[in-house]
Amino acid sequence: LYAPHGSVRPAANFLVADSDYVEVLTEIDIQTPIPDVVKQRRVNRGFFFVGCRFNDQMLRTYARQMMKRSTGPHFAVIDSATLTRNERRFLAEGAITVIDMPIGNAAARLVGVDASQD
Repeated sequence: LYAPHGSVRPAANFLVADSDYVEVLTEIDIQTPIPDVVKQRRVNRGFFFVGCRFNDQMLRTYARQMMKRSTGPHFAVIDSATLTRNERRFLAEGAITVIDMPIGNAAARLVGVDASQD
């Protein structure tokens, strides 16, 4: 599981400002922060984006960098009714298949819970 904007655990690292993204994009491009095992695994795999939106240019650039050395296929769980024009274009250009459902329903299905039983 890769949390592209950082997380509370283990190290409380977060990407907040544009300068944070620039620094991490540079590191991703030269492959310094990526362990060898991850580099090897992603060659024949794609990304499954859950809880990610691509409505900001920096986020789209970041996702492109992450996918750059991955063959795919790629998927994104997004409610397609909420997509912006730029998001639709990005998903099409990146050959990212949209799984059209609200994130809560997708999360429930991933853990084996029937989301319709509330």
